[in-house]
Amino acid sequence: MFTRNSISVLLIIAVITWGAFLWFLGIQLTWEHAKPYSLTLAVLTGGWTLFNKYLWRKWPCRLFVRTPNLNGMWKVALQSTYRDPETREPKGRIDAYIAIRQTFTSLSVRLMTAGEHESFLVASSFDINDDGTTYLYGVYQGVPSISDRKEVTAIHYGSFRYKVIGSPVTRLSGHYWTDRETGGSIDLFDRRSELFDSFASAEAARKNIRETEHPLP
Repeated sequence: MFTRNSISVLLIIAVITWGAFLWFLGIQLTWEHAKPYSLTLAVLTGGWTLFNKYLWRKWPCRLFVRTPNLNGMWKVALQSTYRDPETREPKGRIDAYIAIRQTFTSLSVRLMTAGEHESFLVASSFDINDDGTTYLYGVYQGVPSISDRKEVTAIHYGSFRYKVIGSPVTRLSGHYWTDRETGGSIDLFDRRSELFDSFASAEAARKNIRETEHPLP
């Protein structure tokens, strides 16, 4: 990501290059030419900050950016190959939420389940094909609740691949694998703009919305 220092270095290189060409062309240089430097740096830094955090996902910038906007709180359905150690029965469907916070240069993906298990992104990349088909690849760390770390599961790592569906994006669907030799399918849907940091708060907010939309008689 560009910082004020990196933008300053690039601007200095541009100024030196520009000045060298003017000198080569025989145009006299004075310190007056350097006066707009601070203002130019402020404009470039501010412009980049706005673009990176906000403008990249708005029109008309969206016309020139292929990276999909995934920001939001997503409802999640998981189907895992994990089996209960005692009964050997499959886990079945797991309901969860994923909070995605995204800028043009960064992506945060945090999955939360009812048991207060969390998984968060360690590394990620987009694969955007020529036909527009887009996939999100990632490596994550899974952190179960303290009470489950010995009896049920341990801290682990995994990877995933999501297919990005819709423009604007309405769904992500794919698979995941873990270093515990388990895996499964995952489906993200019902995207909302308000973000939460726990399963309970996200579920409570959805419940309030449903009750508002469909009040009890």
